[in-house]
Amino acid sequence: MPLEFRNVKAGRQIAEWVKELKGKSGVYVIREKAHPIIKFLEMAEVLYIGESHTGRLYTTLLRHFQRWTGKTAGATFAESKVEVAIVRCPANRALNLQNSMIEEFRPKLNIAANPDAE
Repeated sequence: MPLEFRNVKAGRQIAEWVKELKGKSGVYVIREKAHPIIKFLEMAEVLYIGESHTGRLYTTLLRHFQRWTGKTAGATFAESKVEVAIVRCPANRALNLQNSMIEEFRPKLNIAANPDAE
């Protein structure tokens, strides 16, 4: 399945495509922004894969771009250095899809958080 990576912001505002995620479920893939040649070759490194199966894809994704503390804190990223792809799916498929994508892409932050995954 080809992934379409995009910026989370358009200028200083949240991009419209991100706003359309409100109330939706699915999987998000965060990768480093790549030099145009690397991007063309689809070689940019995937850093993290997450999911929301509760219709909170918008909120869950955006948490990765702000201060995030507490027991549910996850990786945070500078929006200027990464781009995101979304795979929307029914809530009951999100966790399985996330796990299969982690197996496929082996993002370092997911693997570091779950050392048994190696």
